[in-house]
Amino acid sequence: MNSEEILKKIEQALNKAKVEFNEKINEKNLDEIYKNYLGKNSLLNNILRGISDYEPEIRKNVGLSVNAAKSQIEEIYKNLKEQLKADNNPAGSSLRIDMSLPGVKIEPFHTHPITAVLNDTVDFFSSMGFEVVEGPEIETTHYNFDALNIPDNHPARDIWDTFYLKNGFIPRTHTSSVQVRTMETRKPPLRVIAPGRCYRYESVDATHLFMFNQVEGLFIDKNARLSDLKGILEATVKHLLGAKKTRFRPAFYPFVEPGLDLDIECVFCHGKGCSVCKSSGWIEVIPCGMVHPKVFEYAGINPAEYKGFAFGMGFDRLVMLKYNVNDLRLLYSGNMDVLNQF
Repeated sequence: MNSEEILKKIEQALNKAKVEFNEKINEKNLDEIYKNYLGKNSLLNNILRGISDYEPEIRKNVGLSVNAAKSQIEEIYKNLKEQLKADNNPAGSSLRIDMSLPGVKIEPFHTHPITAVLNDTVDFFSSMGFEVVEGPEIETTHYNFDALNIPDNHPARDIWDTFYLKNGFIPRTHTSSVQVRTMETRKPPLRVIAPGRCYRYESVDATHLFMFNQVEGLFIDKNARLSDLKGILEATVKHLLGAKKTRFRPAFYPFVEPGLDLDIECVFCHGKGCSVCKSSGWIEVIPCGMVHPKVFEYAGINPAEYKGFAFGMGFDRLVMLKYNVNDLRLLYSGNMDVLNQF
């Protein structure tokens, strides 16, 4: 067999290998094609084994041609193996980007409505010199009740209002417990707000959950007056809810004296009367009052020297009023169709 015939056989083997590789079906087929053309008994290796039988000039050309063909087959096999691996691997395929495809729309970031109202509340009170303080969510009955002048026979201590843990501690029923903790560790004058989660044993319905968020406010100074409380809270509901009409009513709370409730004109019926405001035209928003002297005494503050006022508002309810949400459970459902409206 002369040189031209051998080189032609090498070229034919290379071209045939390329065709078979292009028609490959799976990884097993690739390995079979590779073995047929570069295996121990393949045509190319048989030519190399008999190369010593050729003339020196023919030997050189045949050797170069066989090695070039083998290199090409090796490269084709390697590339196809990597491609097949990427096609079968989701992580690998995700790296293959089709630049002709339209981009994926990224939704703009927005905060949860409860977080948004809380941040707005904190910013508003911070602008008036109030500082944010925190306290534990699992409390003792001393800080949750006793130090707030809530007697042993008060209904708030009943099992229907309070969760009791086996170790005697309770999930706090209000952030008012932070009041005494703050007064014990810091000297007046004080201007603080205490946002946080609270827990009560209540039936779950459109306006109640066993967990809710509250912001407690405390103002203590030598000249603190009820008129200061009135001015601050009226400005608060005007800023947060856009309230135009407000009123204060007498109310009883063990930790304040006198105690008051701040009402705003119903945002749903605008004072005409509806099921939300129970046909009164008003909605209670913020319980408040002047700090009871006994609460000062529990905290070690002289009530003859200092006066103060406190208030507490559930900002879950503020969200409902601000955005006209009629079911509190919607805010905690995680339903993006609801949350994306805010």
